[in-house]
Amino acid sequence: MIIKFFKAFSLVLILFFSIEQNSFALNGSYKTFISESQNTNEDKFLSTFTNTFRPKFVWSPNDKFSFYTAYAISANIQSTTLPLNNGIKRTYRAADLNPDLYTSNHSGQSNVLVNQNLDRFYLSYSAQWGNLNIGRAPIAFGSAKIVNPTDVLTPITYQTLDKEERVGVDTIRMNVALGSLSLLDVGYVFGDKLKKSKSAAFVRLKSNYLETDISALLMDFQDNLLIGLDLARSVGKASAWFEAALVSPKYFENNSNNNLKNYVRATIGMDYKLTTNVYSYIEFHYNGAGSVEAKKYFLLQSNTAYTQGGVSLQGVHYLIPGLTYELSSLWKLTAQCLFNANDLSIFNNLALEYNIAQDAFIDLGAYVPMGTKSPSVQKSEFGVYPKILYSSLRLYF
Repeated sequence: MIIKFFKAFSLVLILFFSIEQNSFALNGSYKTFISESQNTNEDKFLSTFTNTFRPKFVWSPNDKFSFYTAYAISANIQSTTLPLNNGIKRTYRAADLNPDLYTSNHSGQSNVLVNQNLDRFYLSYSAQWGNLNIGRAPIAFGSAKIVNPTDVLTPITYQTLDKEERVGVDTIRMNVALGSLSLLDVGYVFGDKLKKSKSAAFVRLKSNYLETDISALLMDFQDNLLIGLDLARSVGKASAWFEAALVSPKYFENNSNNNLKNYVRATIGMDYKLTTNVYSYIEFHYNGAGSVEAKKYFLLQSNTAYTQGGVSLQGVHYLIPGLTYELSSLWKLTAQCLFNANDLSIFNNLALEYNIAQDAFIDLGAYVPMGTKSPSVQKSEFGVYPKILYSSLRLYF
């Protein structure tokens, strides 16, 4: 095993020193998160300490070809009462490394976890007609800021502390330029063991008409049909967007259940810079997959929207205001509120960022849910969410 490792390592070194150094770039990040979470109806806070090192390599031998790769290794220490979680959603990966490198119980009070993630590994070819990506790369759709109805492949949940990097998926994707402001985006995303029922395919047409960016999306994800529309434009000094998706569960399945209910999700929003230091936005989201009755939330979790469609919100109507206040060139305060208009619960997100040096940041933040709590029947969505206090150190190179 050791001999094989050194042979592979030697080959990598030979390749590294044989290529032109100006065609090779190394960058990445190191992040430390310390969080304290308190579950509903509990007084005790549970601790999590996470360190993640994520180097990124780019090799561009000429102006047409580029190769991208990124590998993340994460060491976590957390309370034993917290569920073990490797933090990697691998739905759209044909094959993958084992995410768990090491798991151990320490003194009966904490777990030590070491996880890995080969998150980028793809070849990009660029030409005058467009570009082609093959391999593990990020994919995201939609112009909405907080809730993207068309983003069903790798959505980011609202309690995720590190939202900077989108999880990579195994894909073949081609963008073809149809004009100066139009393109055709076609792709196939491979699921577990190349199974069609675990994979996705999409066709997206994007253009500009009457100073409005228009994007139409047709997707088959895990045998579910998605028809999406995305509009974005300027309105005076503000920017506005509208994003919507109609999903027909198991539309492409041979033995489809005709009783499965179609659902619509839509987000409309606007942002505006109030002053030179204050940026604000507001979104309204309609979640047709949810319920207006809090007591029925638990029944939703087995629906296609939640198991395969990337939906996590349980209510129907949401108002989401937010702002960013630049206190100075080094300090930044952000605040966001996710308001469930059906059960009147709120998920508040507050964060303070300090730029301590070039490419170095310290964050202090809190997730503060508010809502009716009940030990028996659920009466609100965010009332059952845990409170989370966190701090982080982010270094980039």
